[in-house]
Amino acid sequence: MTSTASPSDQTCTPSTTAAAAWYVAHTKPRQEHVALQQLQRQDFEVYLPLFRVFRKPGRRAAAGGVAKVSAAGVERSTALAAAGAAVIHEPMFPRYLFLRPTRSTQSLSVVRSTVGVSRLVMFGQHPATLADEAIHSIRKAESLRETASLDSISPYEPGMAVRLLDPALAGLQALVQSVSKDRVTLLLEILGRPQSVQVEFGRIAPL
Repeated sequence: MTSTASPSDQTCTPSTTAAAAWYVAHTKPRQEHVALQQLQRQDFEVYLPLFRVFRKPGRRAAAGGVAKVSAAGVERSTALAAAGAAVIHEPMFPRYLFLRPTRSTQSLSVVRSTVGVSRLVMFGQHPATLADEAIHSIRKAESLRETASLDSISPYEPGMAVRLLDPALAGLQALVQSVSKDRVTLLLEILGRPQSVQVEFGRIAPL
């Protein structure tokens, strides 16, 4: 069966000269990866830029207090359960991804009906496009973020004031002394003297 394209569909058919251009799809909320897979199944080249970030598990903050703990509290603070923040990848541009046809005759009209896609971004009557150079710049930024040290993308930095969330130290305040791969060294007052204590990312929160 041969289908007949409507005038609006014809505007979504890339020309030979525009075949190398990238188009922009607006996805449904939290459906970027679904749209990515569905568009790939339709033989589109698809690019979803991802951003490497820290994600801390949500925890209820306890009441505030001074940064003083007992000796027993110190022992417990050095044996916190493993529940730290994870390094994850999130869409660099939430609800947006980039695609281009793999054939000059491939129509874009199917994009808007693709599972996970809300619409194809338009400029007036024509699909919005990005040059290959722009996509290259985005890929470069993604690569730099991916190879960055964990310290550089950590939400914590030396000198930052934080509060502790672990039940043993709940609500106490401290200063970040240093940041490592999966732990933060804190400076707090123990028995009247400043002491360093290591905790995992998920056990603290910024003030």
